[in-house]
Amino acid sequence: MMKQNDNEQIVFDMLEEIATESIAELRNAYTYEEIDECYKEAKTIAEKAKMYLQETINKQYK
Repeated sequence: MMKQNDNEQIVFDMLEEIATESIAELRNAYTYEEIDECYKEAKTIAEKAKMYLQETINKQYK
C-alpha cells in the first residue's frame, strides 16, 4: 500500500503535466524551447499548490 505522501506526489505530478499541456495549448507552443518554458511555469504552479497544502496542514495541526 502506498503512503499518503506518495499519493500526494502523484497528484502534484499530474497537476504539473496537465498545467504544462494547458499552457502549451493556450500559447500554441510547438518547439522544445516553447514547451520547456510552459513546463517550467507549470512546475512552479504545482510547487506553489504543494506548499499551500503543506502550510494549510501545518496550520491545522499546530
